[in-house]
Amino acid sequence: MPNPTSTESAVETGCMDRLALMTPPGSSPSTPKAPLRVLGIDLGTTNSTIAEIRWDPGDADAPQVRCLEIPQPTRQGTFTGELVPSVVALHQGQVWVGEGAKDLRTRVKESDLELYRNIFWDCKNDIGVRRTYQKAPAGFRSAREIAGHVLRFLAEAASADDPTPIRQTVVTAPASFQAPQRQDTVEAAALAGLDLTVGGALLDEPVAAFLDYLVTSGPSAFGQLTEPSTLLVFDFGGGTCDVALFRLQRGTASALLTIAPLTVSRYHRLGGGDIDRAIAVDVLIPQLLDQNGLDAHALDYEAKARYVIPALLGLAESLKIGLCREIARLKRFDRYDDEARAQLVKKNPGAYKCGLADGTDWLLQSPTLSAEQFDRVLEPFLDTDLLYARETDYGLTCSIFAPMTDALDRAKLTPEDIDLCLLVGGSSLIPQVPETLAIYLPRAKLLKLDDADLTQTAIARGAAWQALSLALYGRGIVQPVTSDSIHLRTESGSMELIAAETRLPYPSADGWAENRRLVVPKTSLAEPLRLRLELRDSQDALLASPCWDIESLVNQGDELLLRYRMDANQVLHLQLSLAEEVEATFTYTLENPLSNVVSPNAKRDRILELEEKMRTKAVPKDQQKATVEEIALLYSELGQRERALSLLAKLLKPQPDGYILNRMGIICGQLRDFKRQEKLYRQSALVWNSSLPLFNLALSFKNQGKLEDAMQTIDEAINHSAEPPYHVLKALLHDKLKQPAARDGSLSLAFATFDPLPTLSDWQLGWFQTAAELSEDAEQQAAAEAEQKRRGGRDNPVVPDGALPGMKNDLTRG
Repeated sequence: MPNPTSTESAVETGCMDRLALMTPPGSSPSTPKAPLRVLGIDLGTTNSTIAEIRWDPGDADAPQVRCLEIPQPTRQGTFTGELVPSVVALHQGQVWVGEGAKDLRTRVKESDLELYRNIFWDCKNDIGVRRTYQKAPAGFRSAREIAGHVLRFLAEAASADDPTPIRQTVVTAPASFQAPQRQDTVEAAALAGLDLTVGGALLDEPVAAFLDYLVTSGPSAFGQLTEPSTLLVFDFGGGTCDVALFRLQRGTASALLTIAPLTVSRYHRLGGGDIDRAIAVDVLIPQLLDQNGLDAHALDYEAKARYVIPALLGLAESLKIGLCREIARLKRFDRYDDEARAQLVKKNPGAYKCGLADGTDWLLQSPTLSAEQFDRVLEPFLDTDLLYARETDYGLTCSIFAPMTDALDRAKLTPEDIDLCLLVGGSSLIPQVPETLAIYLPRAKLLKLDDADLTQTAIARGAAWQALSLALYGRGIVQPVTSDSIHLRTESGSMELIAAETRLPYPSADGWAENRRLVVPKTSLAEPLRLRLELRDSQDALLASPCWDIESLVNQGDELLLRYRMDANQVLHLQLSLAEEVEATFTYTLENPLSNVVSPNAKRDRILELEEKMRTKAVPKDQQKATVEEIALLYSELGQRERALSLLAKLLKPQPDGYILNRMGIICGQLRDFKRQEKLYRQSALVWNSSLPLFNLALSFKNQGKLEDAMQTIDEAINHSAEPPYHVLKALLHDKLKQPAARDGSLSLAFATFDPLPTLSDWQLGWFQTAAELSEDAEQQAAAEAEQKRRGGRDNPVVPDGALPGMKNDLTRG
C-alpha cells in the first residue's frame, strides 16, 4: 500500500557530501567503526537490480554506491550485466534466472516450457494475490516463491562478488502495494535469506528514486526553492508506473531542505512490458503472418499466447530500444522532423523462429519497427483524454496520465501546480514520454539523469542509501508519515484521531492509542444498537463507514473504549468496545485510508477467484463446465475474445453444446471472423435445435450489408419458431430493401405476438422498442421507455445506516 514519507534533512546549500545528505533528521553524521557493506535491491516486474555501498572507515572518501554487474548463465555462455530480467525457468534439471531464462522464453516450444509450469515472468503482478501456479513443482507455485528465487540469485551474486558481511538490505516495492503485497515481498526476501522486518527496509520505489537523485545531483539540482515547490516523481518502469508528489522547501533559519509528502498513486499493470507486448501483437505478428502467407485468423489464442508472443517479446523490446536510441540521437542534432520520422525504420537482421504445438516452425525474417508504427503503438499510452484501461486478449493499454491525474486529483492540484518532475525508470527513456510530459506539465522543470543506465538503476541505488542510513542510525533517511489527518465523526461533529504528517507507526511500533471520550448515543434495551464509525479526512471526504451491532443492552451515555493504531504500511487498525465489556470487541482494519490506489477490476477479480478454484480443484465436477464458461464470458467482456474462444472450444471436446457454439459465434462476429461465425451459428442451430443462432446469423448478415442472405436466414428462423423479435428484424430488412408494405406487415405480426411489457426479457424489450421506433408509434415508444426506466432503478442498493457515537462532554452539557 502507499507509504508517503517525510524528512527534514539538514542539507547545507551546495554541500555535496553524501553522508550529510543521507543523515536522518535529528542525527549527526556518523562513520562506522569497521568496514560496512549494505545492499539495495530493486525487485522489478521486468528487470531487477542490486546496488551496494561499501564503506571502510580508514578510507578518507565519502561512501560511494555502485550497481553490481551480475553474471547470468545462458545456453550460449555467461552474460554479465547490471539488469537482471525477472524471469525464472526450469530446464534440463537447472534453475535459470535472468538472461538465461529470458533467452529460453524465446524457445518455449522446443524447450518444452509453459508459463506458470516451468517458466515464469511478470510474476510481480501476482504478488499478494490469491493465485497459485498449480502445474509448477514445489518451491515455484506462487509469485512470492518466484520473487524469492530472483532475490536469492541477486543476493548470492553479491556475496560471491565480495565476502564482506552484509549489515543491511533494503528492497523496494511499488508505492501502492497494499498490506498483502508488502507481506508477500517481505516473505519472498525471507526465502532468499534477507531480513526486511526492520522498519524502513521495504522502501517505496518513488522515494528511492528521489533519494538517488538527491545524492547523485545534489540539492542544488532542485533550484533555489525560495518558495515551497511541488515535486512529481514519475517512475515508469517495465511493469509499473508509480507517481508520487512531494512538497520541497528551504528552511527559514538556515539553508535546510524539507521534504513532505502529498500523495502517491499507481495503476495496475502499466509499464514498458505492455508496450513490448503491443509491438509484438500489432506489428510483429502481422509481419509473421504476411511472410508465411497466412491470413489474420490463422493463429488461435493458444498459439499466440503460449508460443508466438513469448518468442517475440524480447525481439519487440530490442526493436523498441534501438528505435528509441535512434530517435533520441536525431533529436539531439535537431534532425527529427516529419520527413525523418516517415523514413525511420529499425530492423533486426536475421531469422527468428516461432515454434507451434503441432511441430510447425514459422520464421520471421528481418523484423522491423518504424517510427510511425511505434507512434501508433504509443498513442493509447500517451493519451491525455482517454485514461481508462483497455484490455485485449494479449495485453493491456492504459495512459500514463491515468495515475498522474489520479495523484493530482488526490492532492487537489492541477498540472500547472507542478514545479519539478523527476523521471526515472527504463520506460521514461522513450523520447515521446518526456516530450508529452513537458506539454502536460507546462511549468515543470523536467529532472532526469544524464545516463540511460543510471536512469534504469536509480531505484536500487536509492535503496542502498536507505540501507546505509538504517545501518548507521537504526532508522531510514525518510520516515513514513500520514499525508492527511483522520477524523471520526460523532453526533456533535468531527474528532481528530491522527493528525496530518504524524510519523508512523503511530503511536509506536507495538502500541495503541486510546480514546475514552466516546459514549453510546442512545438507549437500546430491546434490540441490538447499530453504531456507525464514520472515518473522514481533513476535507470531510469519507474514508470508510463500518458498522458495529452492539448485542448487549446499552444505555445512553455508556462509555466506549476506542483503541487505534496505524502501522508503517499505513494500515489503520481500530478496536471498539464498551468500556465495561472489553472482551466483546469490534475490530476493523482499513488499508491505505489516505492515499489513492486504483480499485481492482471486479470482473478480473472474479476471473482470478474462479481460476484459482479450478486450479486447486475446489469446484465440484458437476460445476466445472459452468465455471469455465463463466470465466470465458468474463474474458470476452474484458475484450479478451480469442482467449474466451479458446476456453469455450475446450468445453466442446466431450460433446457438442449448442449454447456454447452460439456464444462462440457471437464472439467471432466481434472479431470480424464472419466465415467462422456462420459455421458456428449453423452448427449451433443443428445441435441445439433452436432458431436463435439463425436469428443471430441473419442479424450478422444485415450488419455486413448482405440483405438477401439476411432475409433468407431470418425466414429459416421464423419457419422454425416465429418469435416476435424475428418479425422485427425482418421488418428492418424490408425497410432497408425499400419494401414499406412488407415492413408494416412484419411489424403488425411482431406487435400482435409480443407479451405484456412487464413480462418481457430485457432482450425482448429492446426489440419491442426497435419496433416502436420503426413504426413511429409514439404511444408504444413511450410505453417501452417507461418500462426501461422502471427496470433501470430496481437494483439500487440500500446503504446500511447506524447511529453515530456521542461524546461525553455533549451529554454532560445536555
